[in-house]
Amino acid sequence: MAPLDLLPTPASDPPPRAPLSRSETLVDSPATASSMVGPALPRRGPAEDSLPEEREAKEKERLKTSRQADYTGEAEATHGLVRATSALPSDPHPETPGESALPSGAQSPAISPEDAEAEAGLTAEQKAERKEARKKGAPPPLQDQTNLLPFRQLIVVFIGLAIAIFVSLLDQTIVSTAIPQIANDFNSGQQAEWVGTSYLVTSTVFQPIYGRVSDIFGRKFVLLFTLAIFLVGSILCAVAQSMIQLIAFRAVTGIGGGGIITLVMIIVSDVVAMKDRGKYQGIIGGVVAMGNSIGPVIGGVFTTKATWRWCFWLGVPLSGLAIVVVIFLLPLRRVKGNMKTKLKQVDYLGTVLSLMGTMGILLPLSWGGTSFAWSSAAVIAPLILGALFIGLFLVVEWKFAKIPNIPLEIFQNKTVCGVQIATFLSGCAFYVQLYYLPQYFQVVKGFSSLQSGTQLLPLIVVQTVFSFSSGLIVSLTGRYRANIYLGFAIWSVGLGLLSTLSLHSTTAQQVGYLILTGVGAGQTFQTTLIAAQAAVPRHQMAVVTGTRNFLRMLGGTVALAVCQAILNNSVKSELLQAGFAQDLVDAITSSPTTYTSLNLTAPQILAVQNSFSDGVQNVFRFCFPCAIVAFFVSALMIDAHSLKRGDEDQLKAKGKEWAAKHAHKKDEEKGDHPAEGEAPAAGTHAQEQPQLLVTLPHHEEKTPPAPTSEPKP
Repeated sequence: MAPLDLLPTPASDPPPRAPLSRSETLVDSPATASSMVGPALPRRGPAEDSLPEEREAKEKERLKTSRQADYTGEAEATHGLVRATSALPSDPHPETPGESALPSGAQSPAISPEDAEAEAGLTAEQKAERKEARKKGAPPPLQDQTNLLPFRQLIVVFIGLAIAIFVSLLDQTIVSTAIPQIANDFNSGQQAEWVGTSYLVTSTVFQPIYGRVSDIFGRKFVLLFTLAIFLVGSILCAVAQSMIQLIAFRAVTGIGGGGIITLVMIIVSDVVAMKDRGKYQGIIGGVVAMGNSIGPVIGGVFTTKATWRWCFWLGVPLSGLAIVVVIFLLPLRRVKGNMKTKLKQVDYLGTVLSLMGTMGILLPLSWGGTSFAWSSAAVIAPLILGALFIGLFLVVEWKFAKIPNIPLEIFQNKTVCGVQIATFLSGCAFYVQLYYLPQYFQVVKGFSSLQSGTQLLPLIVVQTVFSFSSGLIVSLTGRYRANIYLGFAIWSVGLGLLSTLSLHSTTAQQVGYLILTGVGAGQTFQTTLIAAQAAVPRHQMAVVTGTRNFLRMLGGTVALAVCQAILNNSVKSELLQAGFAQDLVDAITSSPTTYTSLNLTAPQILAVQNSFSDGVQNVFRFCFPCAIVAFFVSALMIDAHSLKRGDEDQLKAKGKEWAAKHAHKKDEEKGDHPAEGEAPAAGTHAQEQPQLLVTLPHHEEKTPPAPTSEPKP
């Protein structure tokens, strides 16, 4: 930097200057390091050469702060002081010579401290996008959280993710075999079905929000938030003293549980390359299948051997363990920027409209045919309002939301549309078989809660194995369509056979039908997600994943409501025709597994068993065409996309380097900083310190003060 006494006076009217070089714009910077773009230092004359002691001390303090700035990539910005990221040795996008040059008298656009922090670690193209967004008054582009980790770090990541998603999915179905006992303890059979429904409703309603919120606040932060809500909800459910309390607390638990599922799948897409994602998604898919399927077994064990409250106490230590693992062992990139900036990016109107619209549709569907007649105002009015809110939500997302929760342009992609439709239909079939197969084994076959859970083991084991194997095949071959087509075809056959189950079906028939169903369902869980993610750019993966999970849960919730009406109507019709009194029919349908305690005669018990057998058959006849339609939708709409991305090798290298820095972060934080007024020792931090550009505030002084000491260069 040129000494201050060589600069011309303001009255000398210097000729136009050429653009400043890097060396002219840096303060105390090594010649070998690159610098950051920033405002040019103004020329000063002799009148300004002699700074007062206090201004000189202030500048000294500023320089000392700049030298002590953390060089690990976390930005610090103050007035006139901006962190340069290009000086980091690991930056794969160094600035080119002359990039920081500004025309004479030009000033860089003002960058607030939070914007400067958010831009730390971004490439030159990403910084340009943010700068253009600031000029237009639009929100800055969301930070890409892709961080392809090496194998060792992936093992740690997947331990935490597997625990988290297992807890959530186990809680979805663990109460399915415990509901009859819960109804008896609270003497509230009419409301018992809401113990499961309330969880599904809230977890479904919040699904579309989590994808975009994690883009804004970061995956790790949102995952910990959902785990904390789940933990609190589980404790409250375990100590509930009434059916109303239990239903409300299950709704709270569902808010957290639904977010856990989506966040885990999004994080997998962040840390694993697309071509390797099949086998890792297969692992998660196996955990999904096992958590969903083993839930009724564990619920039956607790209900039979202990108390149904242990179904909820089990989630407390598991979710607590997941929180500890996520905090200390999950290495994910932090989203830059302060909380105020992030809060401004949330689509509040879209969030409220989506919650009201989804709730307005799901609640009356759950009430219809059970709590209220389908033709009643309590069902029709909420449906109309829900449809209205959904329409307003779509308009807001299309025209007004700056960062929409669900950008509608994703549905212009044929593959994404095909996956979303197929996922909705598969959700219908999947949740129906999980909830109504245990009822078949208990009511029709007369098994206990524990026995009905063990009868599902063929489905559990086969689904888990084929979920993992199909993902492995996708990773090895790079093709996913064959697994999707074959899976839906076999699943259709299995559901068709399940629709023939009766009072006289043999064990071999039951096991065979469940194995076929498991083979088909297992091949579609994660392959459809891979197909959707392969069809979109990285910045849309989170919202596509969240939307896919939302539609899967929505399909399950809608189907359970519809199938409950189908089963009740079928059973009521047959029992009334058999001469049962209306009060007795209502008692049987409100708590089907306790009909043996109603002092029925042998012919009446046989009539109840046959009526429920016919009702379950009708339920699976509803699911059978869902799988058929999903097969044809997949065949016609899901296209083949390459699982190779051109920049993944570079991202893997950056991820490996980032993981190494993360592992040594504590050691680096304990490293010595330069003493006050001293430059870093040669060969130590001198080449690692990011260079800083200082913009001295320009003050016009009519009578400059006389120099008090020799000016220092």
